[in-house]
Amino acid sequence: MCTATHTVSAPAPFGWNPRTAIAMRFPEIVELARSADHEIRTIGAELDRREARGGDTSCPRQVLRELRWRLEYTANTDAIRTTLARLRNRDAPSLSPAAACTDVWFLKLDASVDHMLAADFDEQGRPPRFLDRINDPGRLKDYLESLLVSRLDDDGIDRRKELNFATADLIRLILWRRPRNYTWDPGLETVIRRFVAEWQDPATGFFGADYLIDGRRLRTVDLSLTFHMARYLEGGIGYWPQLIDTLLSIRDRRYPNGWLDEIGMTNHNNYDVAVLLQFGWPHMRPDQRRRAEEELTRLLDWCLTAAITPAGEIVARAIGESWPESYYFTIAFLDTVGYFDRAKRFWTEMDFPEAPILRARFEDRLLMLPEGDPMTRMARARLHPSPPAGPPA
Repeated sequence: MCTATHTVSAPAPFGWNPRTAIAMRFPEIVELARSADHEIRTIGAELDRREARGGDTSCPRQVLRELRWRLEYTANTDAIRTTLARLRNRDAPSLSPAAACTDVWFLKLDASVDHMLAADFDEQGRPPRFLDRINDPGRLKDYLESLLVSRLDDDGIDRRKELNFATADLIRLILWRRPRNYTWDPGLETVIRRFVAEWQDPATGFFGADYLIDGRRLRTVDLSLTFHMARYLEGGIGYWPQLIDTLLSIRDRRYPNGWLDEIGMTNHNNYDVAVLLQFGWPHMRPDQRRRAEEELTRLLDWCLTAAITPAGEIVARAIGESWPESYYFTIAFLDTVGYFDRAKRFWTEMDFPEAPILRARFEDRLLMLPEGDPMTRMARARLHPSPPAGPPA
């Protein structure tokens, strides 16, 4: 299974991007994305305004994310047009917050996971039967292995997004036995732990997606995939020195194979980087620690001077993020580097006397966001020195 990826895969060439490979093979997708771009941005801005007034936009956000996934990771033009039509009809009763807003299994899983992990999840409600699809050791193993290699010439699907969401979500649900009203097969933990252990690349320490391109199998290093495995296994992965070397070497590359988004730095990606440096700190060589301290200083300075205003308003956001997500990832970054809590300041002895003021302003901002959004609640919990009870978010 995935142990073979270490022997048959070759590192993807520097600068190679699977999205470019899809665009070259399916130029009609590029044209569809271009023609829909203005409308997508307009709808995103409308949802921003609703969220800023405390409105629940969870359902149209799900449809918008499905559309972005189809445009960036698939070549099914009919499905793209159908999803765009659903988004245009975003105020229809069928897109109310209580409704299921996507039929794509892994997107439904990802839209549900934070609710299923929440302490106030309705344990008396109906068990989420859609999880039955992988609630068997053999089915789980087959499903996870089916996501490892994308064969663009065969089906036009880049499975990287599904690999990212499915592994991040299933690790939490299976290992933490959530939701509490659903019974997981006891054999799943062994399957998923073995999968993760065999998936990690010993040479780079990273996790990544593989691509079969023109008969060659190319392996990528992926910031988000690696963050999720380290975060949700609480640092319980291997090859930390190699991982840190790789992490520092991809600083100026484009996400997901580097730290930079289309707009440059984002607090979302910087949070991923900070968590990896935090877990890797005990395993670092002295030279790695010096580099890590330099990078965290740089990221923190950017966050405080370019990404947020003194009033606690976020002005630098990743494309496609909701307001609750933007506040969560910004606050999570600051929390991870110990900005609000000296006890978490693993990398520096610096003081941040202005932190209590910014925390209070963030709290005021969060009061304006949708209260029922899990990201709003998790952001609020992150603002306090003592971590919230329950699994990490």
